[in-house]
Amino acid sequence: MSTFTTADGCTLDYHIAGSSSAERTLVLLHGWSQSRAMFDRVIPLLARHYRVVSYDQRGHGESGHPTHGARIARLARDLDELLTHLHIERADFAGHSMGASVLWSYLDLYGSAKVSSLIIIDQPSACTVLPWLNKAEAVEVGAILDFPGAEAFCKGLVGSDAAAVRRDFLVSMLSKQISDEDLAWLYQENLELEGGFGSRLLLDHIMQDWRDVLPRIDVPTLVMAGEVSHVNPASQKWSAERIPGAQLRIFTAEEGGSHFPFFEGPEPFATALRSFLDAQPAPRARARAVS
Repeated sequence: MSTFTTADGCTLDYHIAGSSSAERTLVLLHGWSQSRAMFDRVIPLLARHYRVVSYDQRGHGESGHPTHGARIARLARDLDELLTHLHIERADFAGHSMGASVLWSYLDLYGSAKVSSLIIIDQPSACTVLPWLNKAEAVEVGAILDFPGAEAFCKGLVGSDAAAVRRDFLVSMLSKQISDEDLAWLYQENLELEGGFGSRLLLDHIMQDWRDVLPRIDVPTLVMAGEVSHVNPASQKWSAERIPGAQLRIFTAEEGGSHFPFFEGPEPFATALRSFLDAQPAPRARARAVS
């Protein structure tokens, strides 16, 4: 276990796998109410080829659980501080679900100087039907919540039925073939996120509109989607079409194509990610080794 402390006093737990001499460094960002441990099935497949950095975002997993900083922008700053701490000058970044939002925020705030390539895993560019979205636009971008639904969800996370709300939401993101053992483990990881902090962070996350960021992404990008995910794959195709030169990979149900393709189908996921990364030019700067 390795940790560092952010400028506002939050301890972040991170893990590095693979060789420090690898040509590429890959940074993995998990989603809301998840943890870096959810990448553990795919990291060994990737660490054979890359230096892989994963970490628990604040409030999640083994990282600190502060009462402040429940905002996507703060999580983006956490990422920037982690890169500085690890002396990472250039890397590839893969963000799952909310982790993709953190990457969009990072690009919006800090630019792409440290970004060799971007992998977006199953995240709509807008989650909620915001006032400036008409019904057709909401459908095409993948907005699945209206304002009453967003309010009810956030309240449910701190209500008397919070445990059931969280479990039902988790189940909705997984394939029907998930084993009871895997579901139980995923649920325990989910519960590491305290409900009050999680509710505030979720609301900030689902009220963002990243559509204006997509056309300004100036690095090679792969958008990944799941055929049986609760996120409509058509929305991921829409995102890919608005990111200059982006590629799209939709995992089938047989490949583990739920919202968690790296967990339910680690081998197809690793193969697709490697195919994308290995086709990219060598990074302009290599990360210095930090453990």
